[in-house]
Amino acid sequence: MNAKRVVYGICVIAVMTVTFLFSNQNYDETMQTSDLLVKPIENVIKNNTDKLFKTEKEKERYFKKIESKLDVAVRKSAHMTLFAILAIFVFLWLKSLNIDDYDVIILTLIICGLYAGFDELHQHFVNKRDARATDICIDELGAVISMILAWFYVKVRNVWTKF
Repeated sequence: MNAKRVVYGICVIAVMTVTFLFSNQNYDETMQTSDLLVKPIENVIKNNTDKLFKTEKEKERYFKKIESKLDVAVRKSAHMTLFAILAIFVFLWLKSLNIDDYDVIILTLIICGLYAGFDELHQHFVNKRDARATDICIDELGAVISMILAWFYVKVRNVWTKF
């Protein structure tokens, strides 16, 4: 058996496991996790915009909006990134099975889309979480972006091997 195939397969399972564990967090836990990135960004914004507000109430309202938007952006970006990484490892694993480049890209997108659906179904059963079709699309977008990069890589590699 090809060692790369085993390593890529393990990486696919590892990324799926990490995704599952993040999705297994309830709403409060996921907010705490996203706060690891959100709070430092908020502090920078607060330090640089503190003098723009006339009243304390206006300032407080502004920062609540910022926090909410940052939380969503961080959580959605994290899922998109995880699925981009998953797609890369699925792509490499499938390539190690000697499948044609373009078939690998299509299969990768199908596998990632199915796992995104499974991930959302799983979240439906987690306390204070829900399943959204838009989240499947966001996850799949991460996979699509990495497959576009893979397609460019395949095209460039094919051009260079002709020389």
